[in-house]
Amino acid sequence: MLRDLVLKPVYKSDTDNILVEFYLPALSTASRYDRAVGFFSAATLSYAAQALSNFVRNDGQIRLVLGAFCDQSDLDAVLNGYRLKEISEQLGRELLAQISGVSDALFQNRIETLAWLVAHGRLEVKIALRPNGMYHDKIGIITDKRGDAIVFAGSANESIHALLPAYNYESIDVFPSWKGELAGYYKPHAESFERLWTNQSRGTAVLDIPTAVKEHLVAISRSLDYVPDPDIELAIATRMPLAQDGAERQSMRPTEPLTINGQPYKVRDHQLEALENWRAKGDFHGILDLATGAGKTVTAIHAIVKLAEKIKGLVCVVAVPYQNLADQWCDSLSAYNIFPIRCYVSKDQWEDALRVAVHETNIGARVFTAVVVVNRTLKTPEFQDCLSQIKAERLLWIGDECHHHGSSSFLGSLPLNSRYRLGLSATPDHYLDQSRNQRLQAYYGDQVFHYTLAQAISDKVLTPYDYHPHVIELTVDETDAFFELSAQIGKLFAKTSGGGDELSTPLKALLMRRSRLIASCANKLPVLAHLVEAQGPTGHTLFYCGDGSVENDDDADNIFEQRQIEAVSELLDRAGWDISRFTSREPRKDRATILENFRVGVIDAMVAIRCLDEGIDVPACATAFILASSRDPRQFVQRRGRILRRAPGKKRATIHDFIVVVPESYGEHEEYAKRLIVDELKRVAEFAKLSENRSEAYDALRDTLRRYDLEHAL
Repeated sequence: MLRDLVLKPVYKSDTDNILVEFYLPALSTASRYDRAVGFFSAATLSYAAQALSNFVRNDGQIRLVLGAFCDQSDLDAVLNGYRLKEISEQLGRELLAQISGVSDALFQNRIETLAWLVAHGRLEVKIALRPNGMYHDKIGIITDKRGDAIVFAGSANESIHALLPAYNYESIDVFPSWKGELAGYYKPHAESFERLWTNQSRGTAVLDIPTAVKEHLVAISRSLDYVPDPDIELAIATRMPLAQDGAERQSMRPTEPLTINGQPYKVRDHQLEALENWRAKGDFHGILDLATGAGKTVTAIHAIVKLAEKIKGLVCVVAVPYQNLADQWCDSLSAYNIFPIRCYVSKDQWEDALRVAVHETNIGARVFTAVVVVNRTLKTPEFQDCLSQIKAERLLWIGDECHHHGSSSFLGSLPLNSRYRLGLSATPDHYLDQSRNQRLQAYYGDQVFHYTLAQAISDKVLTPYDYHPHVIELTVDETDAFFELSAQIGKLFAKTSGGGDELSTPLKALLMRRSRLIASCANKLPVLAHLVEAQGPTGHTLFYCGDGSVENDDDADNIFEQRQIEAVSELLDRAGWDISRFTSREPRKDRATILENFRVGVIDAMVAIRCLDEGIDVPACATAFILASSRDPRQFVQRRGRILRRAPGKKRATIHDFIVVVPESYGEHEEYAKRLIVDELKRVAEFAKLSENRSEAYDALRDTLRRYDLEHAL
């Protein structure tokens, strides 16, 4: 209630923020607001009641009187009851012209709120006419449900220049009704407003709001797809000084830089061709299958810039799987004068900003908005609500690593109201799950452009590389477990054959257990130890580990399990390497520091599990040891692209790959053993065929290939 507020008797704009310190708290408790101000203009109508949307929330009533210029003949005509329609229509045309001519965000928000209140019978507006001048008083009465009231009067019209301290020097005096000693100030103002409202003020004629204006406001209200909200109004009001003129708003449009990372900026031919296919073949729907490192981010941002030039109010939403990738996108966008709303971490840090941005866009007060969202946030009700309010013809949806969106968990979360849809992935197809592939295509459209790793190396977009496979045998216990899991997997595959493309949960679990078993093969560690000791600590090196455990028998009487990443880290530490782990267990801020330390050479190496598989740029990486890799081509293709990115001084990359096989003595399970090497060879063949030392890869695997009659596979 009003009595609970701490109010000053006088507010002056050189020491007070009249909007924030007086209007907003007082009106947030009000049930009725009477206001009379001069200056018949669109701005007057817009600002004539601060925090109007509070009256939507509080079931409040407003009576508003606006001053207007007229001459003596017009006033006489109104007072004598003739030419009333003519003068009212003239005033209505003037006001409608001004409403149509102003487009700042706060004005639009207030007009929509006024419209809602008028349409719902909660706001009455009248026009005050004076001879050879205008009604110029500035009084207001705020009343709460208890019946207490505050009268205020002073120099301040209710415009942005009057109410915010950055503009005019203004002041208001405040008189609470519950302070009897102030009755001599309070009552004259309250009584003068009642005379004005009932058209009994001497020398002043008061008209109802012109019919054309009322009809226009009602039409606006009917078109609204939201209920006015005071939080939105406050957010717009407080940011208004940051956008004082059209030139500054214009500067917030996306622009392409002259340089990036110190190099002249240039969109490559394959990137331009990709976007042309997206436009021509897919009608702005489609997936770009670009080799990892081939510049899919730059390609997409170029599309953003070009569409923003054509579409006023474009909203670009970039969806990514992880926070590190989201941060990377935000950094890349900043080079193009794009500063997105970061929809990740806590919703308290993005929800209000996103709602305001969507609202301002929908009312035509915002020329461009960018949003970066992680997939987890994408599915939340708060984000979905904001997303649904964006007009289809203004929404550009970009799915980075879009293959994630083929999962059934995203059904209903991807915006169907997006006119423009761009999917980005180096590996859009899932190698086992056709249902995922179909869902992905149903949303994004066809793969409209392909740019292979071979093309990227040939075009010098990526670096050439040497490939060194190392054959590793499973231990006896690992082999027994491998065969047992393979048998169970075979039975489940047989049961589900013909039952659709979706893998069952039990089958997925068994495949994951077998994958972890292969990834964490204990015999990899001795081979790795030999390699790193021979090489010595080397900067810009990556070690990819599995997320399983290995047996550690340093103490023969105390064999225990240890995560592979821990075992590898200890091995490297003993060998004198300066390393950092890069996993989901490291805090987000620490990961950014680790990446920077790796780039500048503060550390020799990073030991990672999966966090570097998608999207994260580590162009400085020159050597990689792949101790663990799944059967999914998506993973090893992504990893190879990570390693082959160009960087200053980097002429060639080196990849060490650990290939797991069954010991030769297990002849009775030869079929399972052959399947294992066949699966591993898919990766080997893919890596070897484009390497600079392809014949060496064949030589390293010659005996194993002959054993299973697979020499043709390489």
